[in-house]
Amino acid sequence: MNKPRDVLLLTGPYLESGYPTIAEYAERSNWRLEIAERYNPPCGWTGDGVLSMFLDEPVMNSFLRSLLRRKIPIVDLFGINMRKGMGAVIYDNESLGKLAAKHFQERGFRHTAFYAFEWTRQHDERYNSFAAAWQGELPMRWIWPEDSHGKSGRKALAEWTLSKLRTAPKPIAVYTYNSYNAAFIARTCIDNGISVPHNVAILSANDRQIHTCCGTMQISGIDRDEEGQYATAVRLLDRMMSGTADRNTIIGIKPKGIVTRRSTDVTAVDDETLRKASSIISQDISAHFGPSQVAAGLGIPLRRLNTIARAELGHPVLEEIARLRIEEAKRLILSSNDKLAAIASATGFCNASYFSKVFRSLVGLTPREWRASQTSLRHT
Repeated sequence: MNKPRDVLLLTGPYLESGYPTIAEYAERSNWRLEIAERYNPPCGWTGDGVLSMFLDEPVMNSFLRSLLRRKIPIVDLFGINMRKGMGAVIYDNESLGKLAAKHFQERGFRHTAFYAFEWTRQHDERYNSFAAAWQGELPMRWIWPEDSHGKSGRKALAEWTLSKLRTAPKPIAVYTYNSYNAAFIARTCIDNGISVPHNVAILSANDRQIHTCCGTMQISGIDRDEEGQYATAVRLLDRMMSGTADRNTIIGIKPKGIVTRRSTDVTAVDDETLRKASSIISQDISAHFGPSQVAAGLGIPLRRLNTIARAELGHPVLEEIARLRIEEAKRLILSSNDKLAAIASATGFCNASYFSKVFRSLVGLTPREWRASQTSLRHT
């Protein structure tokens, strides 16, 4: 057996999802893992290699300089504090930006913004890649450090976020630096009666489900292939320790795709009345109602609402209600093992038979066939 290698894992909250991948590789490769919190690195540590997400902070800068002086192989997983003599396996921000721009433009959005409440080189890359991929009006920069005017604290951040949301053209698509930012802006919208996604659609550049799947709004996120990042990082560090890889190697990880949830599952429309109609339908999707009740909720004649819908969407309100019900049914089919009768009831259909009929007319498959097709896709 090869001599054990001592590998330091400087950890933080965003590294936890990589523990199983790193631990499995370490066991196979005869690594002795030492784990330390990145804000409290073990000064004077000597070993064979280091994995971490290095921030531009004094204590980490000092530790990083000591590692580089001793020429210890390093693989960074963040890309914010890069130095000569260290490698990195980081997410491909250009691919993330292209994916986000395509996602919003396929849904018809003309106005967009990039939202973050901190700023680093990584943020800069993420905004620039999104702006370069966007076709049309340049995305707005909603950057808290640039607009804070010396203010600080959650209340000031919330007030600033709300001012951006209220003055923005509608509908607007917001691409956030991460899921924490996405959850904050979604909460601000919900707390202040701003409809998501009809007035503000939100997409996170990552998909941390603790943020994107908790609370009252399910937020769309980009699957950045975190498992692929960690697997690539441990292999690179192994090669660097063996002397078969350059210590300045930088590898970009391509995203797998977008996990679409309610926060972007919408067709952008300019007409405010129609946006309100879509919001009314989505908010009470399990109730039994039709176009007349939606028009009454808006205080306008059904004929006028249908005229607006045909002009903006190409079909009457009845078809839009069915489309939104079926989209919600798709989410339930993918995220649960509920029987079709339960899904039919949860999406406002009177029974499973009618639900299946409408589903097939819009999707081309029965709900069972569609569930089977999606299961097959996830296993290929």
